[in-house]
Amino acid sequence: MDFEFLWEKTYAPMPCLAQVAVAGEVHLIDPVEGAPLGPLGELVADPDVLVIMHAPSADLTLLALHLGVRPQNLHDVQLMAGFVGLGAGQGLSVLLERVLKVRLDKGEQYTDWSRRPLTSKQLVYAAADVEHLDELHDRLLERARSQGREQWVWEEHERRYGPDARLAPQPEEAWRKVKGQAKLAPADRAVLKELTAWRERAAAERDRPTQWICPDRTLLEIARRKPDDEATLQRERGLPERMRRPDIDGILAAVAAGRAAPAITLPPPPPSEVAHRLDSLGPLGQVLVAGRAAGVNLAPSLLATRDDVERYLAGVIVGDGSDSPLAAGWRHELVGAALADLASGRLALAAGDSRPFLREIPLP
Repeated sequence: MDFEFLWEKTYAPMPCLAQVAVAGEVHLIDPVEGAPLGPLGELVADPDVLVIMHAPSADLTLLALHLGVRPQNLHDVQLMAGFVGLGAGQGLSVLLERVLKVRLDKGEQYTDWSRRPLTSKQLVYAAADVEHLDELHDRLLERARSQGREQWVWEEHERRYGPDARLAPQPEEAWRKVKGQAKLAPADRAVLKELTAWRERAAAERDRPTQWICPDRTLLEIARRKPDDEATLQRERGLPERMRRPDIDGILAAVAAGRAAPAITLPPPPPSEVAHRLDSLGPLGQVLVAGRAAGVNLAPSLLATRDDVERYLAGVIVGDGSDSPLAAGWRHELVGAALADLASGRLALAAGDSRPFLREIPLP
């Protein structure tokens, strides 16, 4: 399954076409011409129906916001490819060419899918996005099994797409994505939380991008100054020249709610001594991750990001890294335990003369 959509001027992705391949037949469902997507949502929500997609994050947001569903049995071929030596984040055309020797025409990749009628070239392009997914999936799954990595694949699917994964925006959590919120005072951050939750709901109601409702930088300043009347609010830079009455009332109500809410204090930074250790240890940990990933032909970003490494090492140093994905499962077996040894001085690294060009030296 795949969707063609537009997302430049709306809060939710606007579905323009749904492509579904079942038992070797490709079906194109056109919601712009009135075809309902509800029955497709029912299939997606059925745990007995395997849904195969490529890089489905935006598609899952579309399904969640428009249909209120999430796939219960989803396999992401892009994610699978990263575990079998094909690299992380590979485009569908690249994977099809490398695995199946199928070459796609990507000439319609940047097109306005809302316009009608669709050309025959557009229809062929859209169908090709799902025509080979089933075979590609089976080949990748076969590789994962032969390499003993099938369990790794399903653990990562559960982490990214399982019942605890957030596929649609959560108004109460929107403040965390505002650049600059970490520099706010705790009481100001509580106001920002209420402001961003109001903006998220307003954007969803009007189906407009959140930044069109009110930009981040303006919300940050409102959170700092906390205006309590319309005249003071109107002096804030970045607000629309003619604000709607519901927006004025909504912002002032959010400020009042934030004032009354408990302050939001972020976790304290690591002690200075730990921070200094991480300055040296963090890059070494990333080298170790890259070496271990290269040793098993795995995309390093699937094993651990830089933030993953630094947070885990900080936890090891202070005696609590248990909440990290590197603390359990296949990640711990592959590199987490070695990172703990590195942090504890039980492991040294040196250049090697063969792949992955890294030598690990156990220390007493």
